[in-house]
Amino acid sequence: MEQSWLKHLEGAVPTTGYGKKLSHYTISLEGWRRGLSLKFYTVTDEENLLKYRYSLSNNGKVHHFESSRGDKISDEAYEICDNKHLTKEYLSMAGVPVPEGKRFSSYESDHEVISFADQLGYPLVLKPTNANGGKGVFSNIQSLQEFEEALHYVRHELAYDEVIVEEFVSGDELRLIVIGDRVVGALNRIPANVVGDGKNSIKKLIKKKNALRKKNPHLKSRPIKVDDELKKVLRASGFSMDSVPRDGERVYLRLTSNLSTGGDSVDVTDQLSEDLKQIAINATKAIPGLGVSGIDMIVNDERTTGVIIEANTRPGLGGHLFPMHGAPRDIAKEIVDYYFPETINNKKSNIYFDFNDIIDPLKSRTVKELEISPPPSGELVSKKYIVSGKVQKVGYRKWIKRQALAYKLHGYVENLDNGDVLVVASGTNDAVNEFKFICSEGPEKAIVENVTECEYEKPIKIGFHILKPQSEQHNSFEKISSLSTQSQKINELEKDKIRLEEEKVRLDKEYTKLMNSRMWKFTYPIRIVLDNLKRIMNNKSKEIS
Repeated sequence: MEQSWLKHLEGAVPTTGYGKKLSHYTISLEGWRRGLSLKFYTVTDEENLLKYRYSLSNNGKVHHFESSRGDKISDEAYEICDNKHLTKEYLSMAGVPVPEGKRFSSYESDHEVISFADQLGYPLVLKPTNANGGKGVFSNIQSLQEFEEALHYVRHELAYDEVIVEEFVSGDELRLIVIGDRVVGALNRIPANVVGDGKNSIKKLIKKKNALRKKNPHLKSRPIKVDDELKKVLRASGFSMDSVPRDGERVYLRLTSNLSTGGDSVDVTDQLSEDLKQIAINATKAIPGLGVSGIDMIVNDERTTGVIIEANTRPGLGGHLFPMHGAPRDIAKEIVDYYFPETINNKKSNIYFDFNDIIDPLKSRTVKELEISPPPSGELVSKKYIVSGKVQKVGYRKWIKRQALAYKLHGYVENLDNGDVLVVASGTNDAVNEFKFICSEGPEKAIVENVTECEYEKPIKIGFHILKPQSEQHNSFEKISSLSTQSQKINELEKDKIRLEEEKVRLDKEYTKLMNSRMWKFTYPIRIVLDNLKRIMNNKSKEIS
């Protein structure tokens, strides 16, 4: 797995900023580093769930953001993009190519849906009108039996009554980000897969690939999950979890290409034709008040043309910032440029703030709003010092932290496994150069034998911190990761519970309406007679047997 990521984000994304919060964190960090005023706050939605928001401002000009969606995107655009059928109507009216298909409301029967599917012809795609993250989406359905099973699952198990049936268009599925009249990033999202080495089973290959995904800030919480759907796809391809693929043989594990279900992200921005870019730009312009969008497109093998299958008001930056393969794209910069073009040439700080420290008080509802202090001004110089000698277990780290704060430096101090101490300091040129001599002194019990100086180019967290040794950091990171994954699963279950409760209320209302209808009351005697006849027939059947 290639991991050529943006230098100004290397090590600058705290664990709380991983996964779905990457857009939130990286856009706010980009604006803050440019000198924009940054404020975080919370709101509660109609389900009383806590949501995080933030604002960026410059000389009285303020813009509010929800993840990657800023306030330049209209409510109308949000409503359109939230409904796949409505999106398709707007795109069709603008002459943007879309797959042929039809929407079915909750009042239309399964028989009507199946009849249309047979008429349209296979292969087909079935998807809910208002689901996200690929939930309930079935692609490349090859037969009537497959379609009937998928429809029953979507409508009667997932409880998505409104569905869309459309032709399946073969080709690569790309996610393109459009800002204004430019395509600034494009990802090829490949369904979850493993590549054989001729030695390991598919089960082991999945485990190895998930270990690599954990190192990616965007994919860490999106492992390849082994479930019934994955095993079904394997069986259809003639494999099992114990199969050993040939060296270089790629085995697909899913039919859909969502990253959330284990898909790969491959940057293809430089491979796009101008025609494909224009289709994505036209799709964005077709929806009033969109401006910034994430466009999902199926392109043909020659990548000369394609059809739009979805438009999103929150494009999601993680896959572009941290692709599995290919060049990363600084979409956060492009979005801040779009909202604050007057700051494009502002010099940016290499300092970053800790998202964990901000989210914790907001999450606990201790505060509703937090304004972040601006980053240090002026030209900053960063250096790394390796301090050798008797410098561990003598109070050296606490002492060096006090000295660093007195010099108004940012950075950290850390014990190394070989007995040395690592000091990273960032500040004015004079302060950092003088700090080398401070490091060579040390507290009373320390004996400093040597200080080696190196340049340091990575981002530095604001303030000065004492870090745990690397081995302890790894254990803590794994614990936080495990808790984060568990918390995510709990949130998903809570949302499913709320959705099912809402569906129950709706069905109760329909049942009450039916019970109180004139037709129901009028047919009551007939139903009594039919029930009696049914009972008599059952009794006779038992006597005969």
